[in-house]
Amino acid sequence: MNPAARAPLVALAVSIGLIGAYLAFGGASYDPARVADPCLPRDLSVVEERDLFEAIALSSLDGAACELGVSREELALALASEEATEDFATLHDIDSEAVNDAVRAGLERAVDDAAAAGRIDGIEETVLRAVAQNAPVGPAITALQALPGDDSVQGLLEQLGDLEGLSSDLPGIEDIPGYSELEDLIP
Repeated sequence: MNPAARAPLVALAVSIGLIGAYLAFGGASYDPARVADPCLPRDLSVVEERDLFEAIALSSLDGAACELGVSREELALALASEEATEDFATLHDIDSEAVNDAVRAGLERAVDDAAAAGRIDGIEETVLRAVAQNAPVGPAITALQALPGDDSVQGLLEQLGDLEGLSSDLPGIEDIPGYSELEDLIP
């Protein structure tokens, strides 16, 4: 047989073999994983296994998604840009302030989760709680997203920007014991 005529037959045999292997390993019965209920508390081991700020970001999304009655994945996509957030708010017949309030509640829940898991305490918990309660939501989310693997509050504050501007957004932060030492560490 001509080698040029064999090539399509070989390709057909390989394709049939690939389909057979797919079916033999259960490919016909694949069901996608169910979307987790954001209102159910996550196992603390999940918080303990992840980088601190990754765990806080995921827990924040859970809390906000629960408040809004949507999945964490849908909310994550909605927070990707201001336009996506506006589209999300319009689709769910809520205003952007409701989205901000839900994200802020989610951030507070995330601080509670991290504290319960023993990942933060003392000044870290106090600063993160002040950020969750008072920092502008957009910059707080952006700062958390920019810290994959940076397990320091100092890194978060650096991402949030100039401390003088931050201090005006976080009333009473200067009164936190140890804040001046932290402020001296940040360029």
